[in-house]
Amino acid sequence: MFCAISGKPLKTAVFSPKSKCVFEKSLIETYVEQNALDPINREPLSVQELIEIAQTPEQYAMSNSVNSSTLKANYSIPNLLSSLQDEWDAVMLENFQLRQQLEASKVELSNALYKCDAAMNVATRATIETERLKHELSILSQNLAPSLQTEPEATDGTDQQLLTEFSADALQKIAQNSIEFAKNSRKIKLRSLPCSKVFEEIQVICEVPSNFTLNASFVDGNIAEGKIAAVYNQEGSFKLVSASHFETGTVNMVLNDNDEVSFMAPLNAKQIMFGTKMGSHGIYDISEGKALSSLRFNEGRAIVLISWVKDVSGHAYLTVDSNGAISLFDTEKKCAYALRTKEFSTSYAHLHKDGLLVLQGNEKSLIVQNISQLQKPPIEFTHDIESEGPITSAKFASNGYWLVVTTRTELKIFDLRKKPNTLASEILTFENESLIAWDLEPSMKSLFVVVEKQGRSILQSYGFDKSAKLWVKKPDFTHATTVREFAYLWDAESGFIKGLGENELISLKLE
Repeated sequence: MFCAISGKPLKTAVFSPKSKCVFEKSLIETYVEQNALDPINREPLSVQELIEIAQTPEQYAMSNSVNSSTLKANYSIPNLLSSLQDEWDAVMLENFQLRQQLEASKVELSNALYKCDAAMNVATRATIETERLKHELSILSQNLAPSLQTEPEATDGTDQQLLTEFSADALQKIAQNSIEFAKNSRKIKLRSLPCSKVFEEIQVICEVPSNFTLNASFVDGNIAEGKIAAVYNQEGSFKLVSASHFETGTVNMVLNDNDEVSFMAPLNAKQIMFGTKMGSHGIYDISEGKALSSLRFNEGRAIVLISWVKDVSGHAYLTVDSNGAISLFDTEKKCAYALRTKEFSTSYAHLHKDGLLVLQGNEKSLIVQNISQLQKPPIEFTHDIESEGPITSAKFASNGYWLVVTTRTELKIFDLRKKPNTLASEILTFENESLIAWDLEPSMKSLFVVVEKQGRSILQSYGFDKSAKLWVKKPDFTHATTVREFAYLWDAESGFIKGLGENELISLKLE
């Protein structure tokens, strides 16, 4: 028999009931006295539990042949051998304990290395994602002239008395706010709501005259806060429409004599931005029944856009007039800052969700520029009016890198991350029908359009095939309607089409 600790033949064998192993008595007793554990399976063990194994006469004679009392008493070599044996047993016991410690250290080291590798993988992925985002931002900046410093251009004599110089530091701060806002916006993942068909019949919200028009925008310029629509007429009457509520008001009392509203857009559920044909603009609060701020400016130039991304421009909103002049209006200091006064015939305009890029256009041409670098030439998007027809609308999509341009027969989407005039998808063509209105749901997976065919208006839906880069018509989603303008709004549970009919404001719930 051999000892489970030293691996040597046994002199005095004992049996452990815990591990069922055999040990040299002196070794196991020493180990148990020090650790109170079985050395093999690490279960609790006491010296009293050890069982001594009886030896046959032959075994006893062999194990004690050199250890008789006579030899020990009369010779020094046997005594020396006995002492060496005791030392050897101690060394074997210590080696056994060291081997156990080594195995435990190996396990701990293995776990530490695994955790280290996992941490390095996470750090590597984060670094790659950071570099990718930096690269995309760099491409977008190069394509759209995103320099952070500029000097305001000279204005003509008429406007010079009304406009204040806008400092390069203030403009740089707005640009830095835009970068931070865009970074935070990428973290927002909007849930795609069911929109495969119309849930119920048309619900008439209220009656509105046929001279009303519709415009929609994100609450306080932030898509994370939701979207709201405004329907209004030139006299200043309006209704603010959300997914489930609407408010009624009018700005007629704050308009100058013979002036009319040229543009309105909701700021939030209680406030609306307005601009007039004579160049006035401001913010009207429904709950207070008055204009919180207003300014008469650029007389004779109709306001075609008022937009306010509060997280970017703070307490200043942006205006664009029909001559292409771009300005910022400070609602605290009650003054306007001219950013660009070069003439460009502007029928419509739109502000990018990041608060820096401005789109301006008419039926023939379309330009995009960055308000932090307006002294550089704008980016022009090509359009052949002879073959494609007049441009009817153009807007930035809420994903931040699409620009949607429509005519009566086509819908084109340009990719702002790439070189100018690069398409993000195949052109959506409408044959034997006319495109009346359109809108995208926030996840960019569904496109809603109203087309007119043979005197009938039809609401249709398209799904985006990302791999093929084209819009595929949903055959089950076709709804006859008299909608002439509409917006896609949503709440926590459902999506809605809020639109203007012939003489009513209607709502369609989607599922």
